[in-house]
This record gives sequence, C-alpha cells and structure tokens, in this order.
Amino acid sequence: MGVIGYGNIGREVAKLGKAFGMTVAIYAREPHRKWIESEGFIYASTPEEAAAGADVLSPHTGLGAMGDNGKFANAGLVGASVLNALNDGAILVNYDRGEVVDADALHAAMESRKVRFAAIDADLFVAEDGSLFGPMVPYRPLIEAFPGRLELLPHAAADTEHTSRVEGAKQAVDQILSAIRYRAVINCKGDIPEGYTSGGPQTVPGVGKVSGSILADVATDADALARLRDASETLAAIWGAIESTRDPVRRAELIAQHGEALTLASNILRTDLDAFGLNGGYA
Repeated sequence: MGVIGYGNIGREVAKLGKAFGMTVAIYAREPHRKWIESEGFIYASTPEEAAAGADVLSPHTGLGAMGDNGKFANAGLVGASVLNALNDGAILVNYDRGEVVDADALHAAMESRKVRFAAIDADLFVAEDGSLFGPMVPYRPLIEAFPGRLELLPHAAADTEHTSRVEGAKQAVDQILSAIRYRAVINCKGDIPEGYTSGGPQTVPGVGKVSGSILADVATDADALARLRDASETLAAIWGAIESTRDPVRRAELIAQHGEALTLASNILRTDLDAFGLNGGYA
C-alpha cells in the first residue's frame, strides 16, 4: 500500500493497512522519516516511490497553499508518473480532495487497466441554472467510460462515527472559551492577533501526534506510571542481559528463564502505549 501524506488521517490509514498485513510505504517530508520508520512503515522520498509496486494507493495531503498561478500546491499531485508506478490492476482510494488526483491521468490509467478500480470522495455543487461544478465534475465522464469500476461519493467520507467527531466538537468549544477568557489561541493558523498569546497545538485524544499535554496527563495516573515503569525496567534488564552475553549457550538459558517475563512486559507496555496514544510523531 502506498500512502501519500503523514498527517492524522494518512497515518490512521497506514495503520489500517498494516493491520491487514500490508506492507505500507508513506511519502512525506524528510523530517517525518524517523517517525514513519519508528512505526514500522517504509519511508518514501517521492510520491512515485510510495506508489512503486503498490496494489492500493491512498493520498492524504490536502490541497496545500494556493499559488500565484491560482492553483493549489497539491493539485494533480497524483498524476501519470505516480499512477504508472503502481502494480497492474491497482486500486486508487482518494478520500482526500478531488483535485489531488489528475482526473485525465486516472482516465488513462483505468483505460490501460493499470488502475482496476477507483473510489473518489469529492465535492459536487449545483448552480442556479442546474449545471454542476466542483472537483467531482472531472471524474463524472469516467462513470460511463468504466462502468462498475468507479465509486463516487459527494464528499461524504467525513461523515463518520469516529469518537474524534465528538471530541473535536468539545475541543472547538474549549478553544473558543480559551480565546475569550484567557486570550490564548490554541491551534493557531497564521499570525496570532494582537493582544493574544499562543495556546500551543492540541489534538483530541487518540488522534495526531504525542504532545506534552498527553504526557502530562499520563503522569497524573499513578497506576499507569507504575505499570509503564515496571514494564520498561523489566524489558531493559532482560534485553540488557541478553545483549551483554556473547555465549550462545548462556543466551539460550536467559531466554528460557526470562522469555515469558519479557513477552508479558512487552504486551503490557504495548497495550498501555496504545491506550494512552503514546505512539507516532511528537509535537
């Protein structure tokens, strides 16, 4: 699977692919490389590299900034060179923005069967005169050209029951109150207005990067701290003993003696790290 973009959604999609046993390559900027590789994914330095040999491709970059030419930075990012790098008969899932994929390049890729099936989620609007406009329009000719091989959704992918919707609504209220009561702007985009201060970045629980506030919340849970410390110390002690032992017979004895404790501590630590959202990048 090739994933283009390592934001919150791209990362969650990559985790789903990995959960189904897929090898996942992610394209993102170089500073994200250590975090991508730390989670067991393959880092790709270009979109083409992420798509190379992939059976499924899923972009998650957003449109980016508007350029002086009136086009978004990521418009057409998934073009012919990216689609041609896929395995024959691949699937494209674009639940990002319609403009991210070059619709003409997709038409050619579907015609050659380089892409077997495509799912597109994009806005579609109706003008007063009844004509259609919006980023879905360029995809509509593909419905007749490739019957049964295209799914179009009118930007409905955001309608999900994920808990982040409720948490995000709560956070929005908190951010408004923070600005009104404390003149602190959380998750500020652009310049902070005069007379206000930055409230720093903030994400809803279980989504996005690990932050200082998340670590601080864990630090207030005495039971969790004890489990994390005990599991970490057990792992460090056993792995340290195995690493420092060069005699293969003695190593086998250590594994036989401590293998169960090592595995149990690994499971406990992994479960707690997942429960507290202590994985991914750091904000």
